[in-house]
Amino acid sequence: MKKEMTSQSNKTKINNLHLQKDERLDDLQYNNLYIIQNKYNYCFSSDAVLLCNFVKAKKTETIVDLCSGSGVVGILAQAKTNAKQLYMIELQKELANMCERSIEYNGLQDKAKVFCCDIVDAQKILFQETSKKQFDVVCVNPPYYLPTQKKLSGKEQIDIAKFELRLNLNSICKVASDLLKFGGKFFMINDSDRIAEIIQTMQKHDLQPKVLQFVFPKPNTKSNVVLIEAIKAGKLGADVVCKNLY
Repeated sequence: MKKEMTSQSNKTKINNLHLQKDERLDDLQYNNLYIIQNKYNYCFSSDAVLLCNFVKAKKTETIVDLCSGSGVVGILAQAKTNAKQLYMIELQKELANMCERSIEYNGLQDKAKVFCCDIVDAQKILFQETSKKQFDVVCVNPPYYLPTQKKLSGKEQIDIAKFELRLNLNSICKVASDLLKFGGKFFMINDSDRIAEIIQTMQKHDLQPKVLQFVFPKPNTKSNVVLIEAIKAGKLGADVVCKNLY
């Protein structure tokens, strides 16, 4: 009976939801959570799911999700860790708007908030909101590619999300370091080909990589993405993990 009532409640919620042109409501397959996406613009991939499963936070801690897109990483990471609070930073207005409506649809207004701004302004804006300049956990699914690495799609929203057009690895690591308290944790997913640059850039900003998890899409192929957990002002030494998705 309880399952039937929950199913009926979900149908009522979906029927009452107003989606804009070309938008859809996707089931996140966890805790009855859903997310709004535009099928013709940037939609989250398996990389976002990998990251939200990689993020660790305590129930008393706050997560700051940079480059949050439509909100999938932050929403799932908060749900899976039961972190006290979630703040999401997204530059693109349409994505931030979808994220806000997903937060409202899932009834997370008391746990999550999205800010539409450049990540370089995140600390100032969060200080105005919370009176805090530093936080427990920062995560990011950033643009992976340099404009010279691959051909741009021609769709601005997709290209900003995938290519370093409006921000770069150095600015991401600097912002993350500035936002984190001493001993705070930083979680990132990125292109495995950039691992040397990632480690060097993190260490430049006092972020010490502690866990490197390389992901392989198929047997007998090289890793395509890597997940990194770093500690603010951490000691040297890291665990290296291989994960097969095939």
